[in-house]
Amino acid sequence: MKIINVTVPIHHIGFDGSVLKIVFLLTFFIQSQCILAQEMSGIRKNTIKLDITSHLVYRKALNISYERVTKPNQTFVFTAGYQEFPKILSFGSGIQSPDEGKKNGFKFGGEYRFYLKKENKFQAPHGVYIGPYLTYLYFKNERNLIITQDNGNEIDAMYKDNLSVMNVGFQAGYQFVINDRFTIDLTFIGPSVARYAAKFQLDGNFTVDEEHEYQNEILKVLVDRFPALDELIKNKEVDSNGKVDTWSFGYRYQILIGYRFGHKK
Repeated sequence: MKIINVTVPIHHIGFDGSVLKIVFLLTFFIQSQCILAQEMSGIRKNTIKLDITSHLVYRKALNISYERVTKPNQTFVFTAGYQEFPKILSFGSGIQSPDEGKKNGFKFGGEYRFYLKKENKFQAPHGVYIGPYLTYLYFKNERNLIITQDNGNEIDAMYKDNLSVMNVGFQAGYQFVINDRFTIDLTFIGPSVARYAAKFQLDGNFTVDEEHEYQNEILKVLVDRFPALDELIKNKEVDSNGKVDTWSFGYRYQILIGYRFGHKK
């Protein structure tokens, strides 16, 4: 009996070059993920941190950050918390406040960090890092005021404001890891482009011109108490509707202490 060898081309049984490419890419992806997992073994991927700087700048501040290792030298960070505008004891001559009124505020933001391989002998999150960041701050205040006019008359007024600051920037810093558990995070370079927006409302028995004048007096006090506003509001004046909305340059620095957790593989 004569045996005949028959060769069937691959494309005749439903395969072509594109299928082989897909198989190759899948194999490459699986292998790369295995290598990445091996490189990240033996580290704690999670860090929870308390922002110390916010306690020094703002009032009743509690801001928490969470950092997660995504690659051997990269992490992402999410920040959220509560904070109030710095305490104001006086609005200057002629404007008094019998109480502190109502106030609240919040902060949230995110960042992505690259821990420099050439500068660090440790894996993330230990060592020198750089990367982009975004933060958003919001403050709301309400309080009763007693305004003394030039003729000596006193007017009761209700003052309200909404302040917000959004920063988009680039930062550099260093994070210490102590005993594989505790961290000290120092951000010492953080320039940004910042959008400042504010809405002032002053209700009372006075004219529009008087209202505008009092709003600007209050704004000057806010700028003195919150220096970050000084760079934004060069002339320290609000418009006729009691609004301020502008872009400027910003900066941030911060100190955080943290605790690392997660199982080592």
